[in-house]
Amino acid sequence: MIKVQGLYKSFNGQAVLNDINLYVPEGEILAILGESGSGKSVFLQHLIGLLKPDRGTIEIDGTDITKLSEEQLLKLRAKIGYLFQEGALYDFFTVYENVAFPLMEHTRMKSKEITQKVEHMLHLVGLEKAAYKYPSELSGGMKKRAALARSVILDSKFLLCDEPTSGLDPLRSRQIMDLIANLTPELKCTTIITSHDIPNSFRVADRVAIIKEGHIIAIGTREELELSRDNSIQELLKV
Repeated sequence: MIKVQGLYKSFNGQAVLNDINLYVPEGEILAILGESGSGKSVFLQHLIGLLKPDRGTIEIDGTDITKLSEEQLLKLRAKIGYLFQEGALYDFFTVYENVAFPLMEHTRMKSKEITQKVEHMLHLVGLEKAAYKYPSELSGGMKKRAALARSVILDSKFLLCDEPTSGLDPLRSRQIMDLIANLTPELKCTTIITSHDIPNSFRVADRVAIIKEGHIIAIGTREELELSRDNSIQELLKV
């Protein structure tokens, strides 16, 4: 469960997030749609404690993370998978090594256990045959799948995806969104996706939030949003 109340953040006196209120129940997939600069990525960075709000609270599983120390935040982040917009794979590691790295760093699992877990995860994302390739040998879609596997390898309770379809063609965009949608119940996690990809977001998400100039102006299912009289929301739904 994620609960955000009265979240406000400014940079150089300019409000980037302005009174964000949001509740994401366990197991839900929520997509956040908005233009570049609307505050989507800044919001995700608050959810893992990379940024501190000027005011407001952020509860993850009932704990207000705005009050946690850096040491406590490190423990919290082990429960949160974060898919960066650019993937952020280590170029000098193979796919297998990239996915295994969090297990080697944050667990006491034996080598055999790590191998079994990584192989299972690579199977889930369809990269079994690419396990020993380097990022430079992968397509954009394969890099995103490898990064996704690494982000959830610690059995994350939460998955945060920052523009997962960025730089991908329509087919690969659909595939990565389908993969996120399939992994969410498989891993029993709660997922938030920020995206410009309107059709795929509505297709895979349980609900969609629309953020504009740091405000969430609407949230709901497609059917609920279709009832809105806001012209900007209606234009969005036509895409």
